[in-house]
Amino acid sequence: MQMDPPGEPTWWDITRTYLKIGAIGFGGGYAVVELIQSELVVKRRWLTAQRFQNMIALSEMAPGAFTVNLLAGIAYRLGGMGAMILATAALILPSFVLILVLAGIFLAWQDNMLVQSAMKGLTAGVVGLLIAVVWDLVKRAPTHWCCLVIGLVAFLLELAFSINPIWLILMGGMAGAIKVWAMGFSRKGSTPDLPTR
Repeated sequence: MQMDPPGEPTWWDITRTYLKIGAIGFGGGYAVVELIQSELVVKRRWLTAQRFQNMIALSEMAPGAFTVNLLAGIAYRLGGMGAMILATAALILPSFVLILVLAGIFLAWQDNMLVQSAMKGLTAGVVGLLIAVVWDLVKRAPTHWCCLVIGLVAFLLELAFSINPIWLILMGGMAGAIKVWAMGFSRKGSTPDLPTR
């Protein structure tokens, strides 16, 4: 049985959800992408999986923290400027309060062997979480041969030259646009596909 799509979220719905993500989204960056997708795409169905992937790509192109960029952009799309301001404040509030508390504790106990070992364990756990998130993104990546080539070239360029990610994203976007243009141009009597809203 197909479920009816949910109604438009209110500012309060968005703010409350972002407060939850900010409180339990440990690791930051790509480590919380799975949590964000679970909350906004799977559970609440506020945007489609494809739209979510598009927002990830756009967020990578903007300066600043990736997670904040991603969630601010989504909040703006869902409820406009007011929702974006409230939701972003809710997102960073738990981290702000927690870091004040933990910073005081860590400074007092930073030379303790138990604390140092715990920090190493946390680092290893975050690395494992990042690998899991990357693998999940790889499984959802487009399977067309052209997209696979673009991804492989970007991977090799980053490994060899440590290129700024913004250039890799822009090159990938241009390569994808050229592919669509070339496919449309090669069809006799047809025009390239144009993006739709």
